[in-house]
Amino acid sequence: MKSKISSWLFNPFKYIAGAEALILGVIIMGIISFVGYLGNTHFDGVIDIHYGCNESPNPYIPHLIYQIVNWACMTIVFYVIAKITTKTDFRFIDIAGTLALSQAPLLFAAITGIYPDVHLCLGNLDTTQINTVLEILKENIVALLIASLICILFTIWSIILKYNAYSVSTNIKGIIGGVSFAIALIVSEILSKVILILCSSFF
Repeated sequence: MKSKISSWLFNPFKYIAGAEALILGVIIMGIISFVGYLGNTHFDGVIDIHYGCNESPNPYIPHLIYQIVNWACMTIVFYVIAKITTKTDFRFIDIAGTLALSQAPLLFAAITGIYPDVHLCLGNLDTTQINTVLEILKENIVALLIASLICILFTIWSIILKYNAYSVSTNIKGIIGGVSFAIALIVSEILSKVILILCSSFF
């Protein structure tokens, strides 16, 4: 029983893939974008989570764009890397679907963002005195540590899911699987950051 639960938590792609995983993943990403909007939580990169300053405007569109860009970058990069790495046939929709579903743990990070104390506004660091910044950090240290720990844990969970999504969908395992996955993840992160920075001028 424990093995089945662990399998669903860390490698659900043994049971669900293709169009089914894609539909479920898209629904989850849509929910993440909306909850992220409610809690001013920004997933501005494939493995990036930031809790915004509640004093700043928080339109919905950027949160939707985060999910679309991150997923699209991962899908394209992982597909290309897999094509280079293996001669085994695999389906594009399997990579697209399983990577979309791998975003699921980030929903918990978005839910955490609804809690006001995880949002820290330091103001303009160029004009704010260092003593004021340190005082703000000291007063909110517990909330910051909890939020940081939550972000780290759910990011790690999401990365594990991404690896299993990649491995199961392409049948690439072992050292080659680990190295090619790491390269794909890093390239995806860089590409998503660049695209989102370019898109930010339109938000």
